[in-house]
Amino acid sequence: MFQIAICEDKSVFSDSQMNACRTIMEKLNVEYRLSVFTNSADFIAALVTKQQRYDMILLDIVMDGVNGIELAQRIRQVDEDAAIIFITSYEKYAIQGYDVKALHYLMKSADTQLLENLIKLVYAEKHLVDVLTIKSGDHYIRIPIKEIVCMEITGRRVEVSLKDGMVYYSGKLTDILDELPKELFIRCHQAFAVNIGNIRELSRRNAIAINGKEIPVSRTFWNNTKAAFLGQMSAN
Repeated sequence: MFQIAICEDKSVFSDSQMNACRTIMEKLNVEYRLSVFTNSADFIAALVTKQQRYDMILLDIVMDGVNGIELAQRIRQVDEDAAIIFITSYEKYAIQGYDVKALHYLMKSADTQLLENLIKLVYAEKHLVDVLTIKSGDHYIRIPIKEIVCMEITGRRVEVSLKDGMVYYSGKLTDILDELPKELFIRCHQAFAVNIGNIRELSRRNAIAINGKEIPVSRTFWNNTKAAFLGQMSAN
């Protein structure tokens, strides 16, 4: 079950966020639980006393007089893994979010598409199957998807580059992409797809993976690749 907490002391915003999350989760057909907190004390009590854990926390940057950065620091004392998304009216707070490994920040006036993209990303990382089974020649191989760096069409098969090693898939790139989380695996070139979670640098012409591998980025796929890279904004 996907657990979401909304921490917002103004009902007009908490109601809006709650309705947006419900619409998105029902659209994704995902089982979820949504908890709304209108003050920081109740939220901390749930987190610390009741030891409640959340996959995603939508956190008002200034809630009932409490600095959202300080509240996020308190969250990190008991939960290193929750995806914190700051909800703010002030862009100046965005950079501070990196100190508490915030996934992203959203302006209160932002449309729901970005929120939907973030929910998809967090859900894929935390709840989708983490192992891919592929056919390689006459054999079947199980691969942890977090180990996949990129995939390249080579003749009639797909070369799957891992953080440490390489395997081959006997099929089409489009087929293997259908089996992987679409929020993480992005087509960046006619012949290449990348695991955006394993990309450390991105330029107009190529992407650099965490193992140093260079992957070409074509003009056709540049905008989608850039949006996925920036949208992730993970503090891994």
